[in-house]
Amino acid sequence: MIDLYSTSPDKITVLLSGVDARFQHVTDTDRLSAVRHKYGLDSRPYIFSLGTVQPRKNYTRLIHTLAQLRAEGFDLALAIAGGKGWLEDPIYETIRDTHMQPYVHLLGFADEADLPALYSAAECVALPSLYEGFGLPVLEAMACGTPVVTSNISSLPEVAGDAALLIDPRDQEAITDAVRRLISDSQLSADLVARGLERVQQFTWDAAAVQLRQIYADLLST
Repeated sequence: MIDLYSTSPDKITVLLSGVDARFQHVTDTDRLSAVRHKYGLDSRPYIFSLGTVQPRKNYTRLIHTLAQLRAEGFDLALAIAGGKGWLEDPIYETIRDTHMQPYVHLLGFADEADLPALYSAAECVALPSLYEGFGLPVLEAMACGTPVVTSNISSLPEVAGDAALLIDPRDQEAITDAVRRLISDSQLSADLVARGLERVQQFTWDAAAVQLRQIYADLLST
C-alpha cells in the first residue's frame, strides 16, 4: 500500500491473523495412525507442506530436496496437502524426473479436522514459498509442535520470527541444508519447537478482534 499507492503509513494498521485452538500437538497414536492410513502415508518419516499445487509454493525445489536427502540415505517422504492449482505440470514432471513417485504424496484437500495430526506426525514442515499473503501454516505447524523451515522473503519472516529456519527460497542448497539440519539435529528441532509454541501465543483471533474494535472506536471518535 505504501510503495504502490503512496498511502501514508499513519493510515495503515496491521491486524495479525489468529490460529484456531484446534491446532495442538497430537499424541494419540491411534488418531495419528488413522490419519496416516486415510491419506496413504505409511510409517516412513515425512516432510509436510500445505498449499495449492502451484508455482509460488516452490514445490519443485522441495521435491529436489527430497531426492537429494534420499540419495544421502535419509528414508523420507514428502506429503503435500492442497488442491490442484495452475501451471502445475512442471511439479509433476519433477516428481517423474527425480523418480520420486513412491515418495511424494499429493494428498489433495485434507479435511480440516485432520490437519493437526498431519502436522504433528511430520518430521518437519517446509514452506519455501516464493510469495505469501500471510503464511498461516507456519503458525499452525508451530502450534502443533512441529519445527518449520520457511522463506526469508514476503510476509513469512514477520510471521515466523526467530522460531523457524529461514532460507532463500530460490537457493536449492539452502532449502536442502535446512531440512537436513532439522531432521538430523534433535537439539535444534527441540529448540525451534519450544520457540514456536511461544511464538504462536502472539497470534490469536481474540487479540485481532480487540485491536479491530479499537480501530473502529478511534475512527468513530474523530
